[in-house]
Amino acid sequence: MQVFVVGSFVIACSVKVARLPQAGESLGGSAFLAEPGGKGFNLALAASRLGVTVDGIFAIGDDVFSPVAVSTFAQVGFASDMLVRRPGSTGAGVAFVDPAGENCLAVCLGANSALTADDIGGFARRLRRADLVAATFESPDAPIRAAFALAREHGRATLLNPSPVRVIDPSIMANTSILVVNAVEAAALGLGDPSVIADAKSPTDAIDTLLGDGLELLVVTLGSRGAIAFRPNAPPCHQPAFVVAAVDTVGAGDAFTAGLIAALLKARPLADALREAAACGALTTCQFGALSSFPIEASLERFLAERRALERPDGSAFSINNASRDC
Repeated sequence: MQVFVVGSFVIACSVKVARLPQAGESLGGSAFLAEPGGKGFNLALAASRLGVTVDGIFAIGDDVFSPVAVSTFAQVGFASDMLVRRPGSTGAGVAFVDPAGENCLAVCLGANSALTADDIGGFARRLRRADLVAATFESPDAPIRAAFALAREHGRATLLNPSPVRVIDPSIMANTSILVVNAVEAAALGLGDPSVIADAKSPTDAIDTLLGDGLELLVVTLGSRGAIAFRPNAPPCHQPAFVVAAVDTVGAGDAFTAGLIAALLKARPLADALREAAACGALTTCQFGALSSFPIEASLERFLAERRALERPDGSAFSINNASRDC
């Protein structure tokens, strides 16, 4: 049970504020946290804490933050040769977090933008050992395109989280097995209005086209409205959100995706996989910062044991290479 992540590494700074700032406004903060992050690193770490073996490739710079990346990978048990060095700055970002846990953020990707298709070639043997290859849009198109093509050539599943959102290269989309987007990203990609998607009894025309072109699973996360999954020739599968006292939503989407990956690699039925993913996202919002908030398997199991709002339906397992027709 192994995932290979075409990753990104960012020094993530978070500031607690009374409300999110307006343009041109300076606000006082009540707390500050700087920690290792980045969507790719968050995804890898969250999956690892759920028992998934993780490999991948991450670019860092040659600045004062690069030793932080090296020590962080050692601390969490990731191999140091997952890191490749590039001249310039390591990725960094800043998030503002309000009392409700909502956030806005900006990220300077730095060395992450210098990852290339040739870099993927050097990791080809390792990538082929994975059961699933995952990427976010904090990595450039070229390495994602190369990694996904190689994965599909060898019968491996692929998962794309196109965040921060940009137009998806058709050659990447053609080699994507699983697509995970939030409501804003779904709208930006032309998949449909989020309110329509949330209540959908069938795929929108745009979603139906993607599924007809070979996509096996599309998951749209909808914040407080939960998540919905679409598969070819099957009704949508809805997952309500878990209600928790949110402190900080940074990293929640990455935790959801990691939970989905872990559950699918364990051959959970799709309804269970969505439930576990939603629980991972919810648990991550209960602490300030992301690094220490991603749940381990035991804490996820305890949380789910306490939340019996959804009973597990009967149904065959969702295969990451062949979508089940049952929710």
